[in-house]
Amino acid sequence: MILIVRRRGRRERGKIQQDMEMAFRSLFSGARTTSGGQMGCWRPPVEVFEIEDHLIVTVEIAGLREEDLNVEIDDSVLRIAGSRPFPEGSRRRVYHQTGIPYGEFEAEVFLPFAIALDDVEASYENGMLHVYLPRARATRIVPKGISDPAGQYEE
Repeated sequence: MILIVRRRGRRERGKIQQDMEMAFRSLFSGARTTSGGQMGCWRPPVEVFEIEDHLIVTVEIAGLREEDLNVEIDDSVLRIAGSRPFPEGSRRRVYHQTGIPYGEFEAEVFLPFAIALDDVEASYENGMLHVYLPRARATRIVPKGISDPAGQYEE
C-alpha cells in the first residue's frame, strides 16, 4: 500500500511563480531542472481524467518499488516524486541510444475541485501509478432557528 501524505496550507505564491519561471526557462534551454534549480530532475508522463465523482491521475514510472514513491496532497496540488535508480554498472557503459530517464523525478497536478482526503487511494502495478481522488461531498449549513421539514440539509 502506498503512503499518501496530506499537507495543510497553501504553497507560497512566490514559490509557485518561481517554479513556473524555472519550467519556462527549461523549455527554452532544453535542460531539465528541479524547483531548486538543480539539473537532472525529470517529469514522468501523466494522465489526468475525471469519471463520475472521481479524479484519476495515472503516472507511468516503471522500474520502481512502492518505497521509491512519494505521494503528497497539499490542498489543491497532488505531488508525486521519487527516484528511479541508475542500472548497476551504468558508469562503465557506452550508450549508443538513451531515452529512459533515471534519477529524481517529480510531477505536480493541480486539483480542479475539492477532494475527500480521507478516501484517497493509490496503487502501483506494472509500472503504472494510479491515484484515485474522490470529489468531496458538498454539505449545506442551515442557520440555527430555521426549520428543515424535508430533512434535506445537513448540519
